[in-house]
Amino acid sequence: MNTTRTFSWRDQAVYVTAASLTTTTLFLARGLQPSAQGFGTHEQLGLPPCAFFTLTGLPCPSCGMTTCFAHAAKFHFAEALAAQPFGLLVFFLAVFLIPATMYLLRVRVPVKSIVLSSFVRQSVPVLLGLYLLGWTYKLAVLWP
Repeated sequence: MNTTRTFSWRDQAVYVTAASLTTTTLFLARGLQPSAQGFGTHEQLGLPPCAFFTLTGLPCPSCGMTTCFAHAAKFHFAEALAAQPFGLLVFFLAVFLIPATMYLLRVRVPVKSIVLSSFVRQSVPVLLGLYLLGWTYKLAVLWP
């Protein structure tokens, strides 16, 4: 499959947007007070309580992500890991994404060539599996 194409203004917009949103997310996380429960920190952003948890009494697959980010942004990595192990991986990927997008922007790598790369195709199922393991962890920790 030929994934090469010309670098465009859309590629530039994707990289700048990704870096900007990731930076904003990390700064917001730094300003949050992590919930002692290990979940619910997102409510400080004006968001409602988790509908999945409210309806089922079980943590949702992303349970603890915001709490994890709030801990990790303050360099409390053990607490972040306890809040949501997969979230800590996502945090480190987010930190890495900022300079990576700036590099890809500078060397003008088309987004399509990244998205369709074998590395991304092979990483997605691994990340999905780790995401489900993170959910399994939260189910075990929060089980009554």
